[in-house]
Amino acid sequence: MHSHTPRISSTAFALLTALWTATGVHADNQINLALVPPSQPILVGQTIDVKLKATSTSHDQLVGNTFVIIDSIIRWDPSQLEFMGISTAGSVALLNSYLPSPVSDYTGVNELAIPKDGDALYTALANFGSPVAVTANGVQVTTFRFKVRTNFAGPSTIEIVPTLTIRSRADSAVYDGQVPGLDVIGDLIPAVITIAPPVFGDLDGDRLVNGRDLATLLGQWGTAGSGDLSGNGVVGGEDLAYLLAAWSASNYDS
Repeated sequence: MHSHTPRISSTAFALLTALWTATGVHADNQINLALVPPSQPILVGQTIDVKLKATSTSHDQLVGNTFVIIDSIIRWDPSQLEFMGISTAGSVALLNSYLPSPVSDYTGVNELAIPKDGDALYTALANFGSPVAVTANGVQVTTFRFKVRTNFAGPSTIEIVPTLTIRSRADSAVYDGQVPGLDVIGDLIPAVITIAPPVFGDLDGDRLVNGRDLATLLGQWGTAGSGDLSGNGVVGGEDLAYLLAAWSASNYDS
């Protein structure tokens, strides 16, 4: 965390820059952080994985190709998405991959063990003596897990914010694996989440029009239920015809 690896001072940075220039090593490489959303539109009630990926803009120099610590502040709309926590499945091997607890998070970003207020601080620690190599193709650092709470008309964005001050300032940062305390963070790329459009005639939300929807429609016969596909205010023969025409329709492959 920041308290263990302070940012390099401007004076020290100037001295190191002069040294790198003299030796042919330059600190012009950066490590970008990207949130990678699911490849398909999502459904209300679905749990989704958003991967945190680190990529290097260049990998021909010594500095900016590896990291020892990543601090990432993520932000989302809590009315649309519920943060469920993190998963290390498929991620690069780390000493620790965690959300600092409310007790240890001096910044105040993490108000709960799994934050619920729309922002969270995540930290990745490389194994001692083994900085994580980052190439142009990138490495997966962790996975943020969310549950879709409600339908939303437009896209929902999960972003990495550069800085956030609640109790004390917190920064998103990528600390270099060669120069202690040197922040080599580059671009911060958000994830854009979209809800799958509804399937006409699907009354139970499974993205198919089949016998279960027919049973729902028949159970609502003569009432103003969700089976009113024609919009005339009552479930009847016209709605049955619409449902049969849409039978087995689906525009989402789960």
